[in-house]
Amino acid sequence: MKICSFFNVKGGVGKTTLTILTAMKLSKEGKKVLLIDADTQANLTQFLYKVVHEDKTLFQMLTENTTAKEVILKSPVEEFKNIDIIPSDISLSVLSEYLSTQMGRERAVWRWFKNNVDDIEKYDYIFVDLSPSYDLIARNFMLISDSIITPIEYQDIASIRGCELFYQKFKQDLEFLDIKSNTKRAVVINSYTTRKLSTGDLFNTYLDKFENIKADLLQARISETTVVRNAILNKMDLEDYCRKIKKAHKVRSDFNEFIEELKAKEVL
Repeated sequence: MKICSFFNVKGGVGKTTLTILTAMKLSKEGKKVLLIDADTQANLTQFLYKVVHEDKTLFQMLTENTTAKEVILKSPVEEFKNIDIIPSDISLSVLSEYLSTQMGRERAVWRWFKNNVDDIEKYDYIFVDLSPSYDLIARNFMLISDSIITPIEYQDIASIRGCELFYQKFKQDLEFLDIKSNTKRAVVINSYTTRKLSTGDLFNTYLDKFENIKADLLQARISETTVVRNAILNKMDLEDYCRKIKKAHKVRSDFNEFIEELKAKEVL
């Protein structure tokens, strides 16, 4: 079992999209995947299940010690039987406030995983979609993650700054809690275009200032296109969607390269 979080302090960088597509891709390879929607916007839940989830969620999991059997939704998408989900809803917005009052607040998720290990160790991968905020929820999940994937959006300098801020805060957490971490990190450029743009030049120049980010930067880049979003809206992985529209779109090969590079670097 490998736990992988998708995170950037900057929102709107394609984090949820990459989480879903990665889960779909690995599911098609026969892997058993558990998705955890730890984003207050609950986009992962809305895409894969329904707009308003009225049963047990991540909030109850951490405030009422709800068990894995009670909170995990089995195969919410019929086409992807190997994908289960721990859903979210708007109540997650006050979870950090609740956790801040608890003893050992940074280890709440770790304790839950320890108590439910028999039900979650059957998964090959656990993917966590985090809010774009370095709050207690994000800190809890990242401290138990085997790997963290950070999308940065091409031309968006703020997404680089968001990644750098995360790196700083995560390092501080590890030092403060005296944790020796072997967490693998990967940074991927999303919404990439080969068009010559002044904003692209500024982005590249700014990125060159951060050797720590460049050290984790993947060679693979995800091209700018509407195909990705349309595939998710149709609840299809990129391979099947491109076959449906009868177009071998470049983003399909981009994404395959992204997955293979993550595997080669043992991020996945």
